[in-house]
Amino acid sequence: MWMTEAGLFKGASQRTVDKIAGEAVDESYEQGSAIFRAGEEANFFYVLVEGTVELSAGTRQFTFIRPGAVFGLSALVEPFKHNTHALARSAVKVVKVPREAIEHVLKKYPEDGVLVLRHFMAMMAQRLKDAYESDVLDER
Repeated sequence: MWMTEAGLFKGASQRTVDKIAGEAVDESYEQGSAIFRAGEEANFFYVLVEGTVELSAGTRQFTFIRPGAVFGLSALVEPFKHNTHALARSAVKVVKVPREAIEHVLKKYPEDGVLVLRHFMAMMAQRLKDAYESDVLDER
């Protein structure tokens, strides 16, 4: 199941997993389709189930090829606008998770909400580290 693949929900209670899974929506995109564009409102984040998604911001490109990769995390951070473009590089299947599902978990099950936010912060820290290391290597 996609929830177990997405590190964002690791260790969350079954009630939280059920709540989020119950509000999530399966979607498919054809190769070359835009999943979202920079500047658009970010009401959902995405879990990659199948295929390859390319994220780009300016001249930078990042490709997610493994199932369970989470992207579109701008949905969890104000001002809730995407700061990247997401393009289906192949036929893609994703699960769209509404921001409201996470907000509900934060309010109703704060212990699980804190756990999800810790995983979110760890993902963001890793992405910042990767971007920094990429910049350092590019300058050499």
